[in-house]
Amino acid sequence: MNNKFNFYEKNSPPPPTPAKNYIYLWLKPKKFLINFSFLLFAFIFMVTSGCKKDFHSSSLISVNAKDSIHTYPLGNWENLDFMPTPSGIQILSPWASGAVRGFSSDILYDIKQSDGWVLVYNTFNTNILQHNPWFALYNQYRGLLRIYMFVDDVNSLPSTYLTSGLNLGPNANNSSMLNFIGQDLIDVSQNNTTVTKIEPTQIAINTWYASQFEIAYDPNITNTSTDQINLNWFFQWTNISTFQFSGDQYGTINGIISTPSQPSNLFSNLLKGTFEATGIQAIDKYKNIPTSIGLSAKAVSAVETGLTSGLSGVVNNVFNAIFGGSSSNTQEVNLSINTQIQLRGTSSENGGIIPYPGLGFFIPGTTLGNMAIDGYMPAYRLPMGIFNIAAKPTVHLVKNTYSTGTPQTIDNTFTNFNFKIDDNSFNKIFNPLVSSYVTNYNESIVLINPIPIIPYIDSTQLETIGNITALQTNYLSVPSFVGARYSPTAAIRISFNVKFPGCSGNGPLIVKTFLANVVNN
Repeated sequence: MNNKFNFYEKNSPPPPTPAKNYIYLWLKPKKFLINFSFLLFAFIFMVTSGCKKDFHSSSLISVNAKDSIHTYPLGNWENLDFMPTPSGIQILSPWASGAVRGFSSDILYDIKQSDGWVLVYNTFNTNILQHNPWFALYNQYRGLLRIYMFVDDVNSLPSTYLTSGLNLGPNANNSSMLNFIGQDLIDVSQNNTTVTKIEPTQIAINTWYASQFEIAYDPNITNTSTDQINLNWFFQWTNISTFQFSGDQYGTINGIISTPSQPSNLFSNLLKGTFEATGIQAIDKYKNIPTSIGLSAKAVSAVETGLTSGLSGVVNNVFNAIFGGSSSNTQEVNLSINTQIQLRGTSSENGGIIPYPGLGFFIPGTTLGNMAIDGYMPAYRLPMGIFNIAAKPTVHLVKNTYSTGTPQTIDNTFTNFNFKIDDNSFNKIFNPLVSSYVTNYNESIVLINPIPIIPYIDSTQLETIGNITALQTNYLSVPSFVGARYSPTAAIRISFNVKFPGCSGNGPLIVKTFLANVVNN
């Protein structure tokens, strides 16, 4: 017979059909005590007698523990001073007073369920505690997956940086869910399969760490099984002796750098990625040392302007960002700015707490396959991510030349550039969970590094975004001798708010910029 029981937190979405050969048992708190022998007896009785019966227990029994690992409930984590642990063990929660933390204070108290945070994975429990326990929260209105780990056991080599990341494997449907990480100009024709973060912190005993990843919405997830796609998380350390920016050598990276690359490739070539900021405080400390994050002083100043503008609801000097959304920190952001650096050092993959390719997660929203692949079961069962587009956009360009005088000379002949978005060239896809909350939707054309025409453009119209100069416009008029040598590169910048129930103001402002095909007409 096929016995199926449910194991999930109160008020959480009902889980999909449990994995084959799994029986989930749960017990309403304080109703009665039940020991393992009784559970085992009850299990045998159900199987042998062929009766269906609802059992309620705080324990989970797996007939085949190889297949999957369940997520323990975490209750009201906002008010936890201590994590759930066996008797005699005490671990302060990441946000408790006295806890030692190796992550930014910008995100410290951004954990409220009323702001959209839900539990996805958790290994903390009162029965048994694994080494280096961890849990993960996900924000339904910002698309952020945040993984917390408490390091209590590590045979660490001397190291300078924490290296963590995600990769998809297997990835049978070529998912786009990692496309918003490690790049601020998003090319949807090339999906990321691995993303790595370099964080300026050393791994130490009895310390909390947190890594945050923005997940792009992939509508195909709901039609994909766990043996077709899996999300893997790695957590290790890296030694970086020096890095090079604009030909000069420097000793320290002071900010978080994300790149669509494996850890083993960090030192091979010029590293292209993004500098990440989680709040205005993250920018203040880089004003005097901009090269420590692979940016010029001008670029850092522009980032500060972009942050201030974005938090007030104006999109400027950014390609990829989330502004606001946290009731505990009105200055919080999730900002990515392009950067390029050359690293020198060594990557110690064998010494990682979770070496690459990482620990396997079953992805929320996927259906359970034949369980040939190990993984952690999510407590949250709906697809992650807020938004995506289904194809590379097209921008149509019409050019025409005219003269302002007779006879026509090189001085009085001009070329007009008229740009128009082809709305039929791409589909805008929102997660059904948030689609009814989307407001203030806007899309605009942005020209990327329009170098030949810059002398003929009002400088106040230009944006500095990392190492890129951008111009938001759908019309240009420049001297013909300039227009003749200008071949535009364009992108579509999309912005909108997610005004979820109970949010402050318009809710988080989300900005995404996608490279486009330019078609001459």
